[in-house]
Amino acid sequence: MAGYSAYQLDPGPLEPSVLTQQHTHRSRDIWDGSKYPIHPRVLEVIELSRLYGVYRSNRPIIDRSLITSLVERWRPETHTFHFRMGEATITLQDVEVLYGLPVNGDPILGDELIRTIGDWQNICQRLLGFIPRPQDFNRNSLKVTALNAHMLEQLPLPDLATQDIINQMARCYMFWMIAGMMMADTSGNYLKLMYLPMLEDLNVVSSYSWGSATLAYLYRFLCKASQSNQNAIAGFLPLLQIWAWERVTVLRPQVIAQRDIENNFLTSLPRGPRATRRFAHFSLTDTTKHVLKVFRDALDSMTEDQFIWEPYSDDLIESLPDYCRIGRDIWRVRAPIFFMRQFGLKQMIPTSFLFDATHFHHDRRGRPNTNWKIEHAQWLPFWNQRLQYICDAPVNREPLRYDDPYLIWFRRITRLVIGNPTQRPQQQEGYVPNSMAYKTMVCIRFCVFVIYLLKIYQWQGKYYFFSKILTWKIVTYVFS
Repeated sequence: MAGYSAYQLDPGPLEPSVLTQQHTHRSRDIWDGSKYPIHPRVLEVIELSRLYGVYRSNRPIIDRSLITSLVERWRPETHTFHFRMGEATITLQDVEVLYGLPVNGDPILGDELIRTIGDWQNICQRLLGFIPRPQDFNRNSLKVTALNAHMLEQLPLPDLATQDIINQMARCYMFWMIAGMMMADTSGNYLKLMYLPMLEDLNVVSSYSWGSATLAYLYRFLCKASQSNQNAIAGFLPLLQIWAWERVTVLRPQVIAQRDIENNFLTSLPRGPRATRRFAHFSLTDTTKHVLKVFRDALDSMTEDQFIWEPYSDDLIESLPDYCRIGRDIWRVRAPIFFMRQFGLKQMIPTSFLFDATHFHHDRRGRPNTNWKIEHAQWLPFWNQRLQYICDAPVNREPLRYDDPYLIWFRRITRLVIGNPTQRPQQQEGYVPNSMAYKTMVCIRFCVFVIYLLKIYQWQGKYYFFSKILTWKIVTYVFS
């Protein structure tokens, strides 16, 4: 399968055939924050909104092949990645530790009232400080280039700018962080205006659970992208990529030097979240990028010691800024029944659970003026009583034995291998996946299954002779 298109906020140009000098243009410096850094007063407003961590964390270059290799292992039935050694996923803990997004708060429902272009122009003028042209709108979305042009015109802000101007500029930054990064869609160059009214009262922005909304939004796109008829993915892809770097050692690039970004911010402001450490210079001597076959092969042959179940130690969490751990009370709400090992707990065989095969088909298309508070009324009580749904289990930080009941169950119900070695061409140029590892893994899995049957039925008389034949067959197959 070809790599998925990875959509994130792109200020343009999408086609560089005309603006060939964009790489030296001043607008690039402003966008990157290197020429006209954000005004300290604007950053203080963003810090109070609890979106400060996203701004502080420079966005990594998205590796579409890495993302695709993860999508191939995402299961919409459980909202987890199925690896060889068990299930894992992105959790509320990851969202808050890596990006400092608040996870404990009011749910994000959005605003779906039908509005005319004139209505949106008035809202943009009041909240963002400018009036977009009618051609800058596409129904309830705004061109990112229109917002970008306005921000360029305003920079650098004078020190004597009024508080209204400061607040409007802060909303501009927060709007593109929310609609263009945290909850980016597949349009690539439009921002959904449904989030903008939520930024009107800056005193309540921090009361929303932006972290859980961002996570749910990413889950939704992972579910859609995992279907065979899809070739695009959106959502907060930096979160997905950095999550993989934190936990999957075979996907992680080697850091050769950290970038010094702390000096760009006032000492009175908190430090950046965990994700800022991934803004670094990388070496590709021992790792690769943009090669799907390599990533797929690495995950197909990944071993237990190549996955870090708990990358955030207690000492590390205590060393983080307060805004990166303030919601730790709900990090283990309900969902961890499938991935208890990510919290240092014993993994049990999950009990039956509800699954709607079409859950990711429920969307906003063709449903204007929908009151989503009523639409999701059956689920809101669960969120409002989230502290009553904390998962717990005995502590267990030891690696699971191969014959652990959970792993025996998991290997029976999962799909361990993604790449099919029998479908690879005999004469193949470029990287050739390690077919020996594939054969060995398949043989070992079959051997363990047979021995498991022998143990159940206790074929004592024939066991020795049968095992000899089985061993000979395996050796013949592996070395054929």
